[in-house]
Amino acid sequence: MKRRSLLKLAAAGSTLCATPFARVYAAPEPYDGRIFVTVQAAGAWDVTSFCDPKLNVPGELEINHWAQSGEIQTEGNILFAPFGNNNRFFQKYKNYMMVINGVDSQTNAHTVGETHTWSGRNSAGYPSLTSLFAKANAPDVPMSYINFGGYGETAKIIRSSRLDNVDALLNVLQPNAIPERDNSDETYRYPSVLNRIQQAQQERLKRHLATENSLPRKKFKMEAYYDARANSSILERFASVIPPADQLQGRLAIGQVTNSNLLQQVQIAVLAFKSGVSSAADFFLNGFDTHSNHDRDHEPLLSHLLDGIDYLWDYAEELGIADRLTVMISSDFGRTPFYNDSNGKDHWPVTSAVLMEKDAPWGNRVIGLTDEGHNALSINPGTLQRDDSNGTKIYPKHIHKAVRDYLGIGYQPFFPFNNTEDFDFFNADLQTADRDLDPRNTVRIG
Repeated sequence: MKRRSLLKLAAAGSTLCATPFARVYAAPEPYDGRIFVTVQAAGAWDVTSFCDPKLNVPGELEINHWAQSGEIQTEGNILFAPFGNNNRFFQKYKNYMMVINGVDSQTNAHTVGETHTWSGRNSAGYPSLTSLFAKANAPDVPMSYINFGGYGETAKIIRSSRLDNVDALLNVLQPNAIPERDNSDETYRYPSVLNRIQQAQQERLKRHLATENSLPRKKFKMEAYYDARANSSILERFASVIPPADQLQGRLAIGQVTNSNLLQQVQIAVLAFKSGVSSAADFFLNGFDTHSNHDRDHEPLLSHLLDGIDYLWDYAEELGIADRLTVMISSDFGRTPFYNDSNGKDHWPVTSAVLMEKDAPWGNRVIGLTDEGHNALSINPGTLQRDDSNGTKIYPKHIHKAVRDYLGIGYQPFFPFNNTEDFDFFNADLQTADRDLDPRNTVRIG
């Protein structure tokens, strides 16, 4: 089967979802609803060099080398560090984003931090937000939940798909194609012959399902096989828009720490969203655990992470799905507000989360506070202002509970957040500015 090029896909982008495809069976309709993705900065990022910038304090250990001469920058209501390509990112997307600072992950352990950040609970058992979203919105499409790495617990409520190898994926999606003849229309069997074979197989399955004396386990397996057959046409739809190898985003060396296929993750997932075979995905970039040479290694990683998010929005816009997209960005936890003897930074429980939507009414906002030493402060859930007497620190459960409600997946009886305060993060009418601890009022060292 000949694959479409990216140029052809771009030209047909506005009509792809409406393109008719021959169906052998009754397949689920391509999903065209809301899309939710997470971007997981694995290893623990340094938000004091990103969205919760900190200047150095006289008499205290140095927090950031950039603060020896650099000043904290502002775009709209959002403060950010002059580090990497932060300036370009915040300038372009300030109206898309809500920054939640002072999130207390309550741990310095990677496994616990990853679990807490992406499930809202600091012990095993709760599914990821993405799996809950996929289960609620598109449980029947064949690749509803894609996970490229990081936290991807499903708690068995839905299957996840790993798309690490594009060639292997195409072999599954196009079993009739001859791989070594990728640019040819030649197949193992003529399409008309394959259609007749598949119709006969499906009719046979239907007859077996109608047999009253089938054992329950056998019937369950046959139903699963029948459903899988029904999904074949929608998967072929996805396969037809995956570009050839020379048009796929490649793996990149990022600094001296890691190499990354983040751009390819985004490319494949956006094509899956556009094709209607998926509703949710987890993107993954490793390497942020910079215990030595922090600035040298962290800066290119953070820049690449933001490039990947920028590519996500640009490509989603190109294919006409940006209006459907909600993005959540975070990490295991944060990094110490000081350097160690190896010029690195170690583990610190306080972190941030960023929520994004195109021109969101709740965009261009910062919620939550940390002091000059990057310690989380208590916030009143109702007013979103600092409240040392009646407030609470922001924990991942507060974010998850609010995001669940915002995404329309609300209360989960098997995975609840009992006795958890309701933070009205998405209420655009609440004032969140609190300049009492504006880090620009702190005197720099140097």
